[in-house]
Amino acid sequence: MKRTSIGFFLTFLVLLIFSACQENVYIDWKLANDKWYDTHKSDSGFVTTSTGLCYKINYPGWALSRQPNVNSNVKVSYKGSLIDGSVFDSQPETSPIWLTLSSTVAGWREIMPKLHNGASVKLYIPASLGYDTLSTNTAIPPHSVLIFDVNLIDSQY
Repeated sequence: MKRTSIGFFLTFLVLLIFSACQENVYIDWKLANDKWYDTHKSDSGFVTTSTGLCYKINYPGWALSRQPNVNSNVKVSYKGSLIDGSVFDSQPETSPIWLTLSSTVAGWREIMPKLHNGASVKLYIPASLGYDTLSTNTAIPPHSVLIFDVNLIDSQY
């Protein structure tokens, strides 16, 4: 009985130490992301919204074409990366994908209605408009700024 208690205590202690080390990694990552965002949110040509989304429209699209709304499906090509340059997701221009806008991160839902079909935009999405502390993609750590290059090819209501 005493061995079981000691074993349980040692297991608990190892897990506690491991989780504390992991949290320190995420705290350092959060600080690095916050610093990167603060440095880059005023990059030349970028606009920062009241929610913190930073974007630069490289090409506005066709003025008389459709603009998506938050309930639209959008056909896009994109590259998503982190502040260290690692790419966590991409869809090349040669094979764009249809996405339901309502199922994307808040940063995408905010920017897409500002664009016309054919637009090209660069996004700096702060963690609060991305995955914050809960990512479904293991390549995206908690507190990550998401950097996207997006081409809006088409949209449907």
